Amino acid sequence: MFLLVILFFTTLIALLSFAKPLEADDLKDRNPAIVLATHGTTDPVDLVDLLSLENRIKDAFPCYDIHMSFMNRKILQVWRDRAKDSNFKKYFPQVSERFYNIKNPIATLGLIQDLGPRLVLMQPLQLIDGPEYHDLVSIVENLRKIKCFDRYDVPFPWIGLGGPALGLGDGQKENLFRVANALAYLFNQAKELKAAVVLIADLNGGVNPGVYNHLKLVLRNNYDCEIHVGLPESRQGIREILGKLEKKLPPPGPILMAPLTLVMGQELREDLNGPQPDSWVNLIKASGYSVVTHMEGLGSNEIFSEIFVETLKRLEEAVSRRYTD
Repeated sequence: MFLLVILFFTTLIALLSFAKPLEADDLKDRNPAIVLATHGTTDPVDLVDLLSLENRIKDAFPCYDIHMSFMNRKILQVWRDRAKDSNFKKYFPQVSERFYNIKNPIATLGLIQDLGPRLVLMQPLQLIDGPEYHDLVSIVENLRKIKCFDRYDVPFPWIGLGGPALGLGDGQKENLFRVANALAYLFNQAKELKAAVVLIADLNGGVNPGVYNHLKLVLRNNYDCEIHVGLPESRQGIREILGKLEKKLPPPGPILMAPLTLVMGQELREDLNGPQPDSWVNLIKASGYSVVTHMEGLGSNEIFSEIFVETLKRLEEAVSRRYTD
């Protein structure tokens, strides 16, 4: 976070140095912008999920310039290194050139602002309000505080931040039901198989997993099925889940396992379905259960992507009021 703050103020100085004054009719001639901020991925397979989500948002906001940014600096460095790797480009020709130059949210905002002030919507592509989400909150709040002698010189006069997929505060209940609806296809399959469902979420350090417990209750109320949410980085690991399952659904099961993440990511894919003895799939099999896997991220799920679309529509309505302020 400290490095992020330093980068923020370094970029901010550059922004103010090149800020263009806002003329009376500028906003009519300049498209508003949406920044999709995600943790990022190094796996080319996962880009399909991100692009699918991005295209859904483009369809819903045809007058907006859409920008995607990655938040994790290590992932960003991997793509910078790959920009010079001819062998990687040869084996993955489907990867768009823009991913080799993808930037973090602050740098992306700098490129947007360099064309002049306009309405900017920042949408986090996260499920919960973890550390990365709160980093974005800090960035947007600080940008809103920038004041200039002439109000037309303010670099970000209209900027807003959307919420994570599982919602915030009073809006969380509605979002949980939306997520439950987006997962209906999984539970239809589980019903046919007479299987229990284990969803695996990516839990960032320092985050209270309570929201996933709330989601589990909503899912159990909506679907007549044994459901568990696994959190590899917390106590809710596969061994704990298996202990609970044995009381409700003894072997051989089956168990339907699927990720509760926007993209799978190579690390999560290996943890869940890798060849090592302690992967989740192999631990389930070693306990006598049969297992069915559905290893796809939620980015390509059209019903799930609609959650971000609706969040952006509400954010657009709130932020656009500032045009008349």
